[in-house]
Amino acid sequence: MTGWVDLQVNGYGGVDFNAPGLTVEAVKAVTEKLAADGTVGYLPTLVTGDPEMLIGTMRTVMEARRKHAVCEKNILGFFLEGPFISDKPGAVGTHPVEWVHAPDLGLFHRFQDAAEGLIRMVNVAAEVPGMPDFVRQVSATGVTVSLGHQLAKSPADIDACIVAGAKAFTHLGNGIPNEVNRHDNIVYTALVEDRANVMFIPDGHHLPDTMLKLYTRAVPLKRLIAVSDAQYPAGMPPGEYEVCGAHARLEPNGLLWNPSRNCLVGATTPIAKCMEILRERIGLTPDECRVIGHDNPLALIS
Repeated sequence: MTGWVDLQVNGYGGVDFNAPGLTVEAVKAVTEKLAADGTVGYLPTLVTGDPEMLIGTMRTVMEARRKHAVCEKNILGFFLEGPFISDKPGAVGTHPVEWVHAPDLGLFHRFQDAAEGLIRMVNVAAEVPGMPDFVRQVSATGVTVSLGHQLAKSPADIDACIVAGAKAFTHLGNGIPNEVNRHDNIVYTALVEDRANVMFIPDGHHLPDTMLKLYTRAVPLKRLIAVSDAQYPAGMPPGEYEVCGAHARLEPNGLLWNPSRNCLVGATTPIAKCMEILRERIGLTPDECRVIGHDNPLALIS
């Protein structure tokens, strides 16, 4: 497989995986657009929302995989980023709080049935009551569990979920409050947690270069995974959009944010450009970029 593998794609080129009305031809179009821009394998990513809408999206994507060869080849499954996350400000991010849900194996199986078994990764908040047991049961089905959009303040919360089977941290450094304990916080805990991968967004907006350098220097290469977290305005002109049911503004420099919440709303930089940033500004070699932008993502969901 020549190109990049992106485990977190919420939408691209005007096609939104988190809005009603998705069509088979739109799935084909976004998959072709992503391929043209260097993404040859990806997980359509579903955030917290109306379960019926999410189920409809999964069914449409699966129909596109049956109908179009490029979709069957390049769509590797789904990343269920919500709804089993924290509903607290700072952690919930731009996810619509009214649809956040406690751990629910029955709901997960409804999603998985709609995805025909192709949910490859689920994001959860470690500190939510009952989460370790949920992680254990989901992991037992072969699905990768990642930890994010959480307020886990104790390494014990993280440890319980990793022992239960969690294998990664979702877009580390994002989906957490701006102010955290200077010593005891999720970023430091994740950086030294040798049992789990660190996914991160090197788009030039989500993390400053100092943090990108810290991640790439402190974490062994085999544990790092770059993702784009692309939203549907990626590749669209600057302006006002609605993302995840909320107002978002796309600035000329590619920053996509919600002015009322003062938070980012995903990204607009394709994974190929993210890898350029890691090469040109952080100093990674092409071989190192291939490991964190191709090999490690595939290994995490295999």
